[in-house]
Amino acid sequence: MLIELKESVLQVLLAVISAGFFSILTDYGDKKKAWGGKLLPGPNQGILYLCCLPAILLCSLFQYQSPYGLPSNLGIIPLAVGVMYGRRRTAFALAASALMGVLIIAQLTQMSAMYVGTGFILFPFMLLHVKFFQRGALSDKKLLISAYVVVDMLFKALFPLLWGKQDVWVYIPDLLTTLWNIAAGVLASFTVVSLMHNAFEKLALRRDVSEFTSKYLIEADKLRQVMDLMPLSLVTLDSEERVIHMNKTMLELYRDFDPFITLPEVVGRPWTSLYDFNTSSVISERVAKALQGEASADFINAPPKVFFCSFLPMRDKQANKTTGAVIALQDITELETLRSELGNFERLSLVGQMAAGITHEIRNPMAVVRGFLQLMREKSPDSLGHYYRIVMEELDRANGIINDFLSLAQNRIVEKEQCHLHDIIRELTPLLWADANLRGQTIELNLEDHVTMLHLNPKEMKQLLLNLSRNAMEAMGEKGVLTISTHEEGDFVEMEVKDTGPGIPQNQLEKLFQPFYTTKTKGTGLGLALCQSIVERHHGTIAVDSVEGMGTQFRVRLRRTIPDYRDHSEASVMNSIQK
Repeated sequence: MLIELKESVLQVLLAVISAGFFSILTDYGDKKKAWGGKLLPGPNQGILYLCCLPAILLCSLFQYQSPYGLPSNLGIIPLAVGVMYGRRRTAFALAASALMGVLIIAQLTQMSAMYVGTGFILFPFMLLHVKFFQRGALSDKKLLISAYVVVDMLFKALFPLLWGKQDVWVYIPDLLTTLWNIAAGVLASFTVVSLMHNAFEKLALRRDVSEFTSKYLIEADKLRQVMDLMPLSLVTLDSEERVIHMNKTMLELYRDFDPFITLPEVVGRPWTSLYDFNTSSVISERVAKALQGEASADFINAPPKVFFCSFLPMRDKQANKTTGAVIALQDITELETLRSELGNFERLSLVGQMAAGITHEIRNPMAVVRGFLQLMREKSPDSLGHYYRIVMEELDRANGIINDFLSLAQNRIVEKEQCHLHDIIRELTPLLWADANLRGQTIELNLEDHVTMLHLNPKEMKQLLLNLSRNAMEAMGEKGVLTISTHEEGDFVEMEVKDTGPGIPQNQLEKLFQPFYTTKTKGTGLGLALCQSIVERHHGTIAVDSVEGMGTQFRVRLRRTIPDYRDHSEASVMNSIQK
């Protein structure tokens, strides 16, 4: 009886070894990424085959046949497990290989193939139960494998009787051995199925964890990219007020103090090292409130920059506690500058409107004064005529300044029409020649033959050309040459006014178009500002090139295609002042 017990224990161990090796190999392979695939398909099928086949052969090789002729062989268990857990081709390959091996073992050990091959008779029935097995619960799987073990044991016990090789009276003493083998087989089948089930559960759990980890890393990378692309400077702190992470915008801000620092070097530092913000007690209070779960915001001055800072708590919803804080910094330096400039612009605009109204009203009494001066001049002695002439010239000069100022300040509708730039130039040529003759100068016209008609205001374009030409004449000495030329360049028509004067120093070129800036003794500084305003109302540009000792050239570019609508004047005296 002890021998039968030892042999039964050996068979149990040999049957269980298949599940043990499968659990070890799949666990090792999944950890080391040595093989992939899903739970059943792929390389796991090869592992299942390699684990079940040796177990079947070992059970057959070390089976024990009692004196009564009944062998103890649990190879049915690894065979059933291989068929139930494997795919169809794996099951056929396993059954064929095992059958060949078992027959060879039976030949070598001179054991009847009838005893060792009973399990293969059940192979077709196993194939019918594969789907039921794989969909069933753990208890169903255990009962199904145990049922095959019991049937196999009964076949082994009944075959000698069916073939007449054993008397029933001789068979009765072997009944206890048969029952013992059945009990050992059921125990082994329960153990094998439990080990296999745990192995597949571990595989599934590990794959789920790997999949969730991969998804988490992908989402974390997306979130990091979004944070890096945001125009806000973001930094997250832990409960100890140490830096957990910051985006690229915040890192660039931090590099204003440490140009070569990297993100790993920043992580773990106290937040007070960020941009020298620790000097503000307000920020310390805001961070402390955020760590207590209270959101807040404030304006922070960190000269020369101004920030709008938001302090937000990070909460663990499951634990219902604050685990850190987020500081979001928005650089509003330019916004504050624009806001300040807008305030100044509104004040200057009001002053400009008042000044325009006042200057308009001044012209009326000035006209009356000039009229009475002319009347008094006619009735006064000739010796006083010189004084009257000086006073009247100054009144005319003041009236000219007022006219220029009003032209620059008024935001009026500009009436435009289709006209030719050459017609405007030729209409002004006699007046310009008259001024040039008085100064001993000459005028050259280089007008391109084919220039497109433009949408212009003739009156304003005459004023533009007259101002530029007279400025050039005043800058030149005797025998100077004023050159007016036109040509087309792409979508633009260019008009150039060039003189041979002494030129303008480079440090003065940037200020030429500023209102009230002048280098003349009796200049008002409004002429070129008015020219720029006229050009801008015509959607064009004006530029100046000058070399000292070689003259100055003003270049006006007007777009050939101008919208067919009435547009309001875009330039006012206040816009010009801002420039």
